[in-house]
Amino acid sequence: MHNAASIRPVAQIFRGQAIDLPEEPGVYAFWWLSPKAELMAGNRNIVLKGPKEQPVDVEYRDWWPANLQYPCLYIGKSTNIKKRFSLHIKRGSPGRLHEAHPLNIKAKPCTTSCQLRFGVEHIFPDEQNPLDVIFQSVGFSFNTDFPENAIAERFFEEDRLVGIWRPWFNVDSER
Repeated sequence: MHNAASIRPVAQIFRGQAIDLPEEPGVYAFWWLSPKAELMAGNRNIVLKGPKEQPVDVEYRDWWPANLQYPCLYIGKSTNIKKRFSLHIKRGSPGRLHEAHPLNIKAKPCTTSCQLRFGVEHIFPDEQNPLDVIFQSVGFSFNTDFPENAIAERFFEEDRLVGIWRPWFNVDSER
């Protein structure tokens, strides 16, 4: 899932209104395909809710493993890769879905399934068309090969990849 041959630019996954992905369960990843410096120049600070709703400051850092060709933005699992991809992108919703908070407090996501869209909007708070950023700079890969004990194996694979690839948009705080 992390080699260049398995990562497709988001823009190439759309075929008109169709989405060229399987409707199968699996684990997936979003990747930053543009120069890493562009990502690192974005807003890398976020304030999350911690224990007892207290604010917790987090700084996104260049903590990705050297063997990754691209920085990993988000890892997830789903019973339908195609549908979950669509929910992350929210292609039918132009403009910003989340207003940038001046103190970097994490905005309430418009849905529980748009982590990629929210993350891009947070990193680039002045971007008025985050879909352009996603279409130009984000890639997607997935794995649907879980023939045995698939529910458990997808669960463990997602956690393993989050731990290894250190995606920014998977970071949350303990409560």
